[in-house]
Amino acid sequence: MFSRYPCIDEVKKDEKVFAKGGDETNNKDMENNRVQFTEKTKDELIDIILGQQKELTDQAERIHALEEKAKVEQEKRTEKFAKGNTRKKRRKRPGRKKGHEGITRRAPEDIDEIIDETLHECPDCHNELGKAIDVEEQIQEDIIPAYVWVRKYRRHVYCCEHCRQKVYAPYHPEHVPKGYLGANVLIQATILKYYHCLPYRKICELFEDMAGLKVSPGGISQALARISRWLGVERAELLEAIRGSPQVHADETGWRLDGKKSWVWAFVNERLAYYHVDRSRGRKVIKEILGEKFDGTLISDFYAVYLKLPYRMQKCLVHLLRDFHDCAKTDHDEEFVKAYKKIKRIIKDALRLQSKHEAMPSGKYERLRIRIENRLFDFMAFGYKNKNLKRLSKRFAQSWLDMLRFLKDPSLPWHNNFAERMIRPNVIYRNRSFGNRSDQGAEAHGTMMSLMQTLRLQNKDVGKNLRRAYLNHRQGHLAPCLSLDTC
Repeated sequence: MFSRYPCIDEVKKDEKVFAKGGDETNNKDMENNRVQFTEKTKDELIDIILGQQKELTDQAERIHALEEKAKVEQEKRTEKFAKGNTRKKRRKRPGRKKGHEGITRRAPEDIDEIIDETLHECPDCHNELGKAIDVEEQIQEDIIPAYVWVRKYRRHVYCCEHCRQKVYAPYHPEHVPKGYLGANVLIQATILKYYHCLPYRKICELFEDMAGLKVSPGGISQALARISRWLGVERAELLEAIRGSPQVHADETGWRLDGKKSWVWAFVNERLAYYHVDRSRGRKVIKEILGEKFDGTLISDFYAVYLKLPYRMQKCLVHLLRDFHDCAKTDHDEEFVKAYKKIKRIIKDALRLQSKHEAMPSGKYERLRIRIENRLFDFMAFGYKNKNLKRLSKRFAQSWLDMLRFLKDPSLPWHNNFAERMIRPNVIYRNRSFGNRSDQGAEAHGTMMSLMQTLRLQNKDVGKNLRRAYLNHRQGHLAPCLSLDTC
């Protein structure tokens, strides 16, 4: 059998050989060493012994250092393994505290149907039972399976005896002229497509499973395109409201239009949302949407197309801090670290000053505002040697006047997070459908998303308002009827 420690076995073997006197070769070597030592002087022998002792001491120190290093590494591995297996403790236990008053689903006020569950004889002895001594009540809410409701509209035509012309009876409020699908189906398909982001085939399957209505994906697609054209009047009204807004957030995200790279632009504020699909990501799109006479403030990130626009601007400082933070992960240069701390202090002081705008005298507020602007200018104008600071300082030079505009107008936000949140529904839609296949589909997407998101921002019933507007325009009325709040 082989030993786990061969070196120890060799030592033991040598010890046995030495105990027995060893072989002739070992005896000769020992004799030669003895002769050599006898020929040396006492001082030389002392030097040899001291040298050997020093070597033994150095070896012992190296062994001790290696043992300590191995012990530390083992402790680190053990600690890492323990952390990996232990779950993080919750900061706060979910749910309400013990002893709180229970809350359950509110019972509806209107009861559509009452069902009495009665018994006439005992199930055990079959004896006839009398009147009930008690009643247990339970209220349940359920959905009645839908079914297709078919209407036939008979529009009467008359002949006026006075002017000798045909006269048509007015449309019924629910009548969709020259349409095979009713308004409820069309508006529900619109919501499923542009809010719930379902593909056309799944919308068709849902209609067939829930109500037994059979319709093709192509029929739904063409119907939604027609709806968007009829609601174009409302979208034009919405565009005019955006152009007259005191502040507008702008952002864009990638899109696919017939397989080619395009962009969805979002121009939004707290009350309005306007979306536009375009093949260009250039400055001309912004000018086309907002127009040359836009008198509000445009809030955006530091993308180059937003530069040199004839509008008042407020830059998103969150994007700026995010860029500094990303650079700080790899750049540990002392100059960059100091600059990063300095810009954070400037922005923090600016936000604190904005929060005290109402409680501070106007003269003092203006002095502090100018002081912060001067600090930002000095930060921008400083000659940096760090490559990241050189790159970021160019951004300051291009738009430093628009970075602190929220101090001049405290109603402005200092970030563009609202635009990023409002463009998120388009990102979800893109992940489900991969964009649009035609310019007609892109126009429909911009119209329906604009109206739906605007109605939701104003806490209005999307289905009810879109249905009313579509029927109104479809029956020949051209005036806008959504009454969108533009303030």
